[in-house]
Amino acid sequence: MVSISEALASAFRAYQTENLFEAEWTCQQIVQQQPDYVPALHLLGAIAYQTGRLDTAIARYQQILSVDPNHAEAHNNLAVALQDREDWRQARMHFQRALELNPNHAPTYFNFGNLLLQQKDWGGAIAQYQQAIALNPNYARAHNNLANALRQQRQLDAAIEHYHKAIALEPNNPQTYNNLGNALQEVGQFEAAIAQYQKSLTLQADNPEVYFNLGNAMGSLGQFEAAITYYHSALNLGFNRAEVHNNLGLVLRECRYLEQAVEHFQQAIALNPDNVEPYVNLGIVLYEQNDLVGAITQCRRAIALNPDHADAHLNLSFALLASGDLEQGFAEYEWRWKYKEFGIQLEKPRWDGSDLQGKTILLFAEMGLGDAIHFIRYVPLVAQRGGQILVDCRPELVRLFSEIPEVNQVIPRGTTHPPYDVYTPLFSLPHLFGHTLDTIPAQVPYLSVSNTGVQLPERDPNILNVGIVWASAMPSRELTTPDAYRRYLIHSYKSRTAPLPIFMALQSVPNIKLYSLQAGSHAADISLYGFEQNLVDLSSHIQDLADTATLISQLDLVISVDTAVAHLTGALGKPIWVVLPFACDWRWMQQREDSPWYPTMRLFRQDAAGDWAGAIAKVVDALRNWKH
Repeated sequence: MVSISEALASAFRAYQTENLFEAEWTCQQIVQQQPDYVPALHLLGAIAYQTGRLDTAIARYQQILSVDPNHAEAHNNLAVALQDREDWRQARMHFQRALELNPNHAPTYFNFGNLLLQQKDWGGAIAQYQQAIALNPNYARAHNNLANALRQQRQLDAAIEHYHKAIALEPNNPQTYNNLGNALQEVGQFEAAIAQYQKSLTLQADNPEVYFNLGNAMGSLGQFEAAITYYHSALNLGFNRAEVHNNLGLVLRECRYLEQAVEHFQQAIALNPDNVEPYVNLGIVLYEQNDLVGAITQCRRAIALNPDHADAHLNLSFALLASGDLEQGFAEYEWRWKYKEFGIQLEKPRWDGSDLQGKTILLFAEMGLGDAIHFIRYVPLVAQRGGQILVDCRPELVRLFSEIPEVNQVIPRGTTHPPYDVYTPLFSLPHLFGHTLDTIPAQVPYLSVSNTGVQLPERDPNILNVGIVWASAMPSRELTTPDAYRRYLIHSYKSRTAPLPIFMALQSVPNIKLYSLQAGSHAADISLYGFEQNLVDLSSHIQDLADTATLISQLDLVISVDTAVAHLTGALGKPIWVVLPFACDWRWMQQREDSPWYPTMRLFRQDAAGDWAGAIAKVVDALRNWKH
């Protein structure tokens, strides 16, 4: 006759060798003889939990507690099972009772921390993990989960420290390397993060989440093709989640694989139709494909899901403006002020368009140089409301804007403002005045400049003297904008910059002399491509945009990509031909060859994305037939 103690020992041996069927059968035999035998009930509860039978496990632990209400381990194990059933209140109660009975049991603190972590009680979870580690400093999983909670509270340096401790204690756990990689990404250490992900893959090569995280890190480093490969690996391993498709769509867009990007944003929406981001991203790509109707539709869907989503409103504004709906488009653009970091927020009240008699208004040129030149046209309309006008702008514009009769003072950006009563950004003036395509203030010239003493060298009055600009300016690092909008500006810079050798096809036109008005780093393209003999470099003559204006006044025509020089030439009332990318800035709209903003402007568009040669060929043909 086998004793109960011998039968229990046999059951434990079977359990330890993972022969769960035999272990469970033996324990059942024991409880048939002695129904309240706690060790057998406890082992039956553990086996039931391991095999996914939560209700059975819970019943076993409850049976133990009916026999022995002070069984600390039963309280702990019952709490774990209740947690899996999402019975948070009861689970918390049993963890607390287990710790009352045995306050020195590190695993119970660890398990309680897991419950609190699941409930997003980050501070409570941190306290429990810290107690577990105080009792057992070598508790690797507690260090890892403590780091997870610290990450949620943005205590990233401390999280990274505990991930390293967990790895030192348990160097073969692939998940900890993955977690450390995520924390390193969050502090911007992308190369270090990639190294941790690769260590994780050496231990577990088929974890799709790690491939997804690698894709994110590679994308942050601008290694977009590598990111695409990793995202596809995650999908191929079954990680078919909305965030993978969304992030893959983002890097496909960076590589200009726009059709594929559309497909993955649509996949992301299908998998999670309540997530706003893929709608916004899809709208952006449709805009870049000149599908304004589609872009507007997607942005409105995003806004329907989240009426306060500033990115959705901003991208809707661009699509509406490009479609010619200026009134609604400029209204939507006011959502930029939902970003604390967008432009500037001054202490004085924003102007609401009311009478300014006896007041001083500060007009703030919030965006790029071209934007400031574009909307400084509104100064005479502001002056009609009375009051004194101050203009805050970048130093390159100070002399130019000082020539505007209605402006009382121009303040260089970053210097102290004189006293004023109200302010408004220049970009908000079209909204305040409620202008439509039919009421745009398009009288030119609205800028002029006294001769700054800069003379156009080698000018021949008997031939066509043409100024050219082939490259946009990279957005200034000092320009304070949200990250999403800065990415938009960088995309815009790339799409608006043409190779100089393609632009130099203009020299094939008879009786033409080309002058470079190009400023910034791209002025060096002249020597880089060896065009010193074919193109007069004016960059050394230009200190600011007043000098540029003086030189433009001596030219017959300016041909430029979409940049500040194009706006300046149009504002001066001089002939300006603008060469546009396939999906251009909102202000040039679609299909038009003219601009409602600048009467002397002519637009030349690419027929396909990146087709600068085709667009310049149109310009060359027009030059051959131009009567000036």
